[in-house]
Amino acid sequence: MPAAPLIRSLLPLLGRLLSVPALRRLTVDRLGRAPVKAAPRPRKHSWGHAVVEWADGTRNEGWLRAGDGMDFTADFIAAVTELLTHGVGRPGAWTPAAALGPDLATTAGGTFVLD
Repeated sequence: MPAAPLIRSLLPLLGRLLSVPALRRLTVDRLGRAPVKAAPRPRKHSWGHAVVEWADGTRNEGWLRAGDGMDFTADFIAAVTELLTHGVGRPGAWTPAAALGPDLATTAGGTFVLD
C-alpha cells in the first residue's frame, strides 16, 4: 500500500473508475503498449542461507547457490513432481527436502557451499 497520503486517498476513486469495463479495457490497452526497456541481470546467482543447530549444541552453517531464482524454482518443482510420480517420498505433510532428501536441491541445479 502506498504511504503517501494523497495516493492513498485517490486509490478508492481509481478502483471505482476501473470497475467500469470500458475504462478498464482502455487502461489495460494503454499499459500494454507502454515501452519496456530491457535491463541487465543484477547478479549471476541466487543464494539461500541456513544455520542448523542440533540439541547437543553442534552448529553448522551453509549456503545453497543456484542460477536464476525463477529458473531454479521451476526446475525444483519439476524435480519434485518427477520424484513423486515415480513413488519416491513418504506420505504426510513434509517440506520437499524432508520428504525427498537434501539432494533434491542439487538435482534442480543448486550447489551447496558449506562452512
